[in-house]
Amino acid sequence: MPGLTALIVWGAILVGAAGAVVALSGRGGEEVFRLEQSRSLTARPKRVLTAAQVEVVVSKAPEPVPAAARTQPAQVRCRPGAGGMFRNPWSCMIRYRSGRFAHYRVVVQPDGHYTGVGTGIISGCCVRTPTLD
Repeated sequence: MPGLTALIVWGAILVGAAGAVVALSGRGGEEVFRLEQSRSLTARPKRVLTAAQVEVVVSKAPEPVPAAARTQPAQVRCRPGAGGMFRNPWSCMIRYRSGRFAHYRVVVQPDGHYTGVGTGIISGCCVRTPTLD
């Protein structure tokens, strides 16, 4: 009987030790997960709308003269007005081959549509907007 009691006591100790090991191995797993998750969100560079993306669509704006006298843009420059993903409003200047200039204040929507007001009114689609992939 004393051998059976010792066997039961040692069995209980071993089961308790195994349970403690399992419990302690899972401890802190949630904190590690949170740390890795937050690190992955902050490690990714911010994606913002670039001047080149806005310039591509603004360059399609026709010269504000009668259709027969229109020339192609020679130079397009756009500067962001603020921070954030879309950096609205944009200040854009177009120099045409004729030597004329056009200036627009352009706002880009999240779906890629844009509108511009200035020398004339321009609007259209589709600026390649940043995504959160």
